[in-house]
Amino acid sequence: MTPRRSGGLPDFGIFFRLNDTDADPVRQYHDGLDLIEHAEQLGLSTAWITSHHFRSDKGTIASPLVFLAAASQRTSTIKLGAGVVVITLENPIRVAEDAVIADALSGGRLQLGLGSGLEDWAFGPFGVDWDDRLRVYADKVAHLRRILGGVDLGGGRRLYPPAGTLPQRLWRVASDPEHAREIGRVGDNLLLRSSKALNYQGNLARHSEAIDAFRSEAGEHQRIAASRSVIVAETTAEARKLAGQHAIDVHVRNGDGEPWFGDPELVRERLRNDPELDYVDEVLLQVAPAKLTLAQWKSSLSLTVSEVLDPVRREGRQYARTS
Repeated sequence: MTPRRSGGLPDFGIFFRLNDTDADPVRQYHDGLDLIEHAEQLGLSTAWITSHHFRSDKGTIASPLVFLAAASQRTSTIKLGAGVVVITLENPIRVAEDAVIADALSGGRLQLGLGSGLEDWAFGPFGVDWDDRLRVYADKVAHLRRILGGVDLGGGRRLYPPAGTLPQRLWRVASDPEHAREIGRVGDNLLLRSSKALNYQGNLARHSEAIDAFRSEAGEHQRIAASRSVIVAETTAEARKLAGQHAIDVHVRNGDGEPWFGDPELVRERLRNDPELDYVDEVLLQVAPAKLTLAQWKSSLSLTVSEVLDPVRREGRQYARTS
């Protein structure tokens, strides 16, 4: 694999979904904003939020740019990621307009992730054919990039306000090496994804190929992010109880290996020995497929930073591996 250009540990952020369909959605939105504030206070680099339409147990935010615009008014430094806008179902001009306004309100902190969509049942109401989604996705991503670049949309009309540096903060999801290569070639950033068809070792090998393919085309400003499922508690038994055995089983079955659910010592060891962390620029901490309350999430994040990340940063991963 091609290592990242900077040494030391990658940056760390959070990736979360509001996915309790039995809860009050308004309360969940406010809890999500509280979690982003907490992540900023802990010094984490980025907060990414998922996007799903209608009532989905994968997430309850249909308009991530609206949500992140609200988050921008309660924070000042943390980057804010839409992971992702399902542009297949959207008008690219409206996505661009919402994105530049959210970016302006945040002071240039928006990270705009784009995806083709994962839920076939959501496509019908939008009048988009599920089987045609990849072609529609490619066409709309290309159109969005032209819009952000200031192309004439007819009669001299162009995106306003201008996009500034936002085109350098587009992110797309991939695991396939050729897709990763194309993402690097056009100037976007890469969100690594695991394949449910592969086991953990198979996904590591696939990621290695994707990282090399992306780096072979990417410029210095382009970044790679990977996610890790992490719950830290005082004891490993407590962390695994918070997660639940079903979530642990799903994580393994999906090809992601053993999740980092444990006491600080266990999670430090997982971090120190993770073979990908020398090659990605950012690690996004999530609890999925487990579901935690706001208080549980905050407690786990606080322990992660104070008892896992800070000690390893002081020691260095290589020193810690051999000491």
